[in-house]
Amino acid sequence: MKRASEYILFVVVVLAVQILLLNNLTFSTYLAPLAYIVCLILTPLGTSPLKMILVGLALGVTMDLTMGTIGLNVLATLPVAYFRRPILHFAASYTDVDNETGVPTTRRIGRFHNYVVAMVVIHSLLFFGFESMTTANFGFIFLRFLCSTIVTIGLTYLFIAIFTPKLTRR
Repeated sequence: MKRASEYILFVVVVLAVQILLLNNLTFSTYLAPLAYIVCLILTPLGTSPLKMILVGLALGVTMDLTMGTIGLNVLATLPVAYFRRPILHFAASYTDVDNETGVPTTRRIGRFHNYVVAMVVIHSLLFFGFESMTTANFGFIFLRFLCSTIVTIGLTYLFIAIFTPKLTRR
């Protein structure tokens, strides 16, 4: 129960930073950091696929309600939650993922950095693809995707560095 309360506190802090700080700062038209994806990235490895879908749905709906987008975050977050296990299997061996129950870290997953980058890139591609729904301004969309993805990866690693030691202690 203590681990669940620590993870819930982590999600609340990340969502508060995303909603109160990142959504309200105007960096540039090319920059829209979506750091809340770290909540899916650091979900414990033993989480069932149904729970992952529910966590993704809750994150997407919460972000849609606070950002004023109708279903955009849900459309980007649900596939990432659904494909998390195959991405984990890509980044680690099957036995590493299936036998672990803790939060993903560099010790538990062989290619942890590939896992983080794949999750953020897929989420950003879906988010900015659904946001534009056209290829008319492909250069702008691609630049926005690229800049936002780089900043989101940096913020994700910042959250991982801050919170992983607290979530993984025994």
